[in-house]
Amino acid sequence: MLVHVVVGIVKRDGKMLVAERPQGKPYSGYWEFPGGKIEPNETGYQALSRELHEELGIHVESAHHWFQHTHHYPDKTVILELWLVEKFSDEPHSKENQQLRWVYLAELLDLKLLEGNWFIVDKLKTLF
Repeated sequence: MLVHVVVGIVKRDGKMLVAERPQGKPYSGYWEFPGGKIEPNETGYQALSRELHEELGIHVESAHHWFQHTHHYPDKTVILELWLVEKFSDEPHSKENQQLRWVYLAELLDLKLLEGNWFIVDKLKTLF
């Protein structure tokens, strides 16, 4: 199965926003960057804006596509479309019972991250 998702790197004060996958979802208890599936006839930017509003209650005002990465899990292949969120309005808050945390790059290494996010962490070292 192939799944195409957007991933938002939401930054503020040198930190990034990460979310813990809630109970009842696949890979619950793992941490990841916010985002979600791209729906049919939706651009990456539209999906990013929709997903971050649905999950975090924020409005993306400015973001740009950073890179794309494909990761193979045992049950699916995920195409991760990475976006750097440069400007947003409203305060991020949990709308899907997920725990949120603002972290510095070094703190990411201590989290139980989804396997597909480790490549992102390596790329983030060039930004922070």
